[in-house]
Amino acid sequence: MGHATIEWVYVGAVSALLIWVGSAAWDVERVLEHVPPDAQTIKVIGQQWFWSFEHADGTKEINELHVQKDTPYRFEITSLDVNHNFNVPDFTILMDAVPGRINTLWSQFDQEGVYLIQCREYCGYSHYNMKAQLFVEPKLETAAAETAAAPAVAPAVEEQKPTGDVTLTILEGAATQGNPDYDPKELSLKQGQTILVDNVDAMPHTVTSGEGPSDTNSGKLFDTSIINGGESAILETADVETGTYNYYCTVHPYMTGTLKVE
Repeated sequence: MGHATIEWVYVGAVSALLIWVGSAAWDVERVLEHVPPDAQTIKVIGQQWFWSFEHADGTKEINELHVQKDTPYRFEITSLDVNHNFNVPDFTILMDAVPGRINTLWSQFDQEGVYLIQCREYCGYSHYNMKAQLFVEPKLETAAAETAAAPAVAPAVEEQKPTGDVTLTILEGAATQGNPDYDPKELSLKQGQTILVDNVDAMPHTVTSGEGPSDTNSGKLFDTSIINGGESAILETADVETGTYNYYCTVHPYMTGTLKVE
């Protein structure tokens, strides 16, 4: 066999290999981009410095996302302020959240458990703390099972705003660094009294004991968890000893105040 023939054999073999690799890659890409018709849509919104999620039925979650195992989900990802990146490391999910644009991807979770959601794009002061939790729960096998598990529907009762012995107000515009945030900044009360935390801002906030996110004792004395805009929460102080304690907002850690228990 001449050299020319051998060269043409090599050319043919390499071409065939490249075509095979290219077609295989195209098929993988096609599978990844093909959203199953029964996929449920979840809107993912990044914002300094938290994640919010909206399900197809209107259910909204902040810094928590509950999904069912072995159910396909289509994520519509965007941002309300600067660039973020929606990342679930355990399921190799990685997609930019860009203001004015909706990026999409789909995924199906095959392992139950609690997993980290984080931002992988530097987005400012509290980027390191822009985290959420993904809860992968057992799949409801049938609508009948879901109906059977659902509690009986009680008559609608008008929701009453909680009351407390003293009030701590989260002011409108508190999410913007430098604006007034907690009112009063130094709150005093007697041990055992309750605190009504009234969030009149449009953004979610918390009142969490500690110096900040790096404090190893953060939230151990008291913590409201997330209070959505326009909502309230009650803090109990019966188990808080007398003394002066720092607190902050886990969503916006530059929001700080002190609580004096007498």
